[in-house]
Amino acid sequence: MRPLGGLSVVVTRPRRQAADLARRLERLGAKVILAPLIKTVPPVSRKALDSCLARLSDYDAVVFTSANAAAAVRGPRPRRVFAVGSATAAALSARGWRPRPLPESFHAAALARGMGRVRGWKVLFPSAEKARETLPALLRRAGARVDRPVAYRTVPDPAGRAALKKRAHWVTFMSPSAVEAFFAAGGSLADSRAASIGPVTSAALRARGVEPAAEAEPATAEGLARAIARRSEPAAPSALRAVLVRALRAGGREMRRGFLKAKVSFKGRANPVTEADLAAERAIIGAIRARFPDHGLLAEESGTRRTASDYVWVIDPIDGTLNFAHGFPHSCVSIAAVRRGEAVAAGIYDPFRDELFLAEKGKGATLNGKPIKVSRAARLEDSLLITGFAYDRHKKAALYAGVVKDFLERAADLRRSGSAALDLAWVAAGRLDGFWEFHLSPWDVAAGRLLVAEAGGKVSDFDGKPWGAPETWGRRTLASNGRIHAAMSRVLRGR
Repeated sequence: MRPLGGLSVVVTRPRRQAADLARRLERLGAKVILAPLIKTVPPVSRKALDSCLARLSDYDAVVFTSANAAAAVRGPRPRRVFAVGSATAAALSARGWRPRPLPESFHAAALARGMGRVRGWKVLFPSAEKARETLPALLRRAGARVDRPVAYRTVPDPAGRAALKKRAHWVTFMSPSAVEAFFAAGGSLADSRAASIGPVTSAALRARGVEPAAEAEPATAEGLARAIARRSEPAAPSALRAVLVRALRAGGREMRRGFLKAKVSFKGRANPVTEADLAAERAIIGAIRARFPDHGLLAEESGTRRTASDYVWVIDPIDGTLNFAHGFPHSCVSIAAVRRGEAVAAGIYDPFRDELFLAEKGKGATLNGKPIKVSRAARLEDSLLITGFAYDRHKKAALYAGVVKDFLERAADLRRSGSAALDLAWVAAGRLDGFWEFHLSPWDVAAGRLLVAEAGGKVSDFDGKPWGAPETWGRRTLASNGRIHAAMSRVLRGR
């Protein structure tokens, strides 16, 4: 799979300049969303610029910070030409001017290395109307006289506003003016990562409270595309596994510490939360953030922490809290690492039996380090099933009891444990043949779903169809060894 496969990337460059970056991103597998937020136009008046150009031979040097400025300057080659950024240098080289490069990060040491002694020089600095004063100010402090005529203007381009409404994994910024235009147009980076062409643009993002997740090196379209690809690479499976195990055991320690001691409150009817739930979730999140601070979180007690990362950790600190609150030792910690909507590593830990179930996408499932497989029961009549009842059971008792009746008439027998995550883990381990439940949440099922699948079983909705986006996981959960899946689905569809 190409490194940006399945990812969407917003390109905010002016339309006529976007093609190179868009093409490179598409080669890497990205879906490109063109959002031209700015466009370059001539200055209100070229009088000042033309006056300077008429005296071009009087200048010791001309400094260009953008290809747009280079395009606006006409005339013979100046005595010395300096270019900030490789794209600017390429535009000047295409004219045969062979500029000396300057780094994009303007500071005195870099300036001295790039330009040498400038005291007494007369420097022409054609730039945008709202260009930053950093470099001209440094030149003046170094003893140069600087003329800064306006060579072009950047103005908002309404054509890009509609594209900002589309959800994207990355948004690219090629200039500080693009940053300003993005936020002026109501753009949000709540669910996206920002990619910057270089230090000056990164500084503009930071001024807006955004830390760029990728910065081009070198400051070219190719450099930016490569930087995004590098930052989109998957985490090492060994690192995910190590953090997963550490988090599961940290949650389990808090469960054991709080068992028969933790105070209980209720979020709703028959829906308790204990001090141990909160302590376990804090310990789990601490273990994850210590290694992956930029990853997102979807946790039962603390809710969603959105980040621009490809990864979201789906956490149930104690699955089976009603059991736990009553001193019934059948509950667990359930955690799944989800990348781009797909669980890639998952674990369920039962601290009362010291049973650690783990699964890795494409690598199988284990229990305390030993491989596990689903059962081989081929008929519903020979199967041991398990179920649970949603929190609205006092309202829909007849429906749930009716489904139980249908299965009791067809299966070998039926159990109800009070922990959906452990039910799924036990299906994966072959202790049970099938499971169903209404109205579960993603944190109840994210880990168990991968366990069952990697152990050779199947998880779907009641119609046998795959689940959709992670936020919808668990609404209708059917899990089995695969052999009895169709038969269980027929029973559920009958209701």
